[in-house]
Amino acid sequence: MGRKKSRQPGAGDGSGPHRGKRRSIRYESQEEWPEDRPQGRAPDAPPQILLRKLTLDEALRRLEAQLRAHAAQGHTEVLVVHGKNTNSLRGIPILGPAARDWCNKHRDLVATWREAPGKWGGAGAIVVTLKAQRTDP
Repeated sequence: MGRKKSRQPGAGDGSGPHRGKRRSIRYESQEEWPEDRPQGRAPDAPPQILLRKLTLDEALRRLEAQLRAHAAQGHTEVLVVHGKNTNSLRGIPILGPAARDWCNKHRDLVATWREAPGKWGGAGAIVVTLKAQRTDP
């Protein structure tokens, strides 16, 4: 009939990993609880507009609508989170340059913009400084 497999030395005595009994990296890692994680947003960050995972047209429409709404509410700075676009077609960023270009073209609303500091998103976000809106009586 069939041959019996001979047992290897050390098998079954817990001396090493065996087929089906290997420990994964996750098994050895520490358990992390959501309340132990650092919060994603710095407490001193301005209000934010999220453009990540939107198409270019949707992102530009949202950017304009929300910047105008924040200006009407009297905010002076807004954080625009566009992401780094690492998963875009051929790895070429689309939303970041488009948001910057939009800000350059709309000087009636945007006074200046700058890249966000690392704690607010770094290369994946810009801080837009809005012009003060005049209220005519």
